[in-house]
Amino acid sequence: MNATLAPQSKFTPTRVTPAPQSKSTPTRLSPAPTAKFSSRPAGRPPGAGKPATVEAKILFQKFFKSVGPRTYAAQLKEAGNGNQFIVLTEGKRDDKTGEPRKTRLFIFSEDFDAFFKLVNDLGEFARAHPVTPEVKSRQKAYWAKKAKTPGASPETHA
Repeated sequence: MNATLAPQSKFTPTRVTPAPQSKSTPTRLSPAPTAKFSSRPAGRPPGAGKPATVEAKILFQKFFKSVGPRTYAAQLKEAGNGNQFIVLTEGKRDDKTGEPRKTRLFIFSEDFDAFFKLVNDLGEFARAHPVTPEVKSRQKAYWAKKAKTPGASPETHA
């Protein structure tokens, strides 16, 4: 790629300006080199002097404990700009370390209608095609055995 470099100052990163090219060749820009200085005074931790991030306001929340070691939570939150979003969380303890591990899914308000339709369609299908009695029996036996195992989840559900 042919590019011209803007004059480099001690305090500003270099900018890359693409040279004129034919219409058939796409323009690719390489990232500007990073500056070799820090804007924060020496001895201060990263983030010092920056305003604290505002936690989104929780408008609604509900959770349930799974038959196994998982907990599921759903929250409706409001961001600082007034936009709403849903946070779905699965929490589980790591088998080796015992540390909680969380997986989160965020759904923003512009996608609510499509998301709710998807969940409703999924629920209708799952109710119309339930797990077979054989599978239910295996699940029940599995969790009963896990409940008797040391370190396993103490809860069992029928």
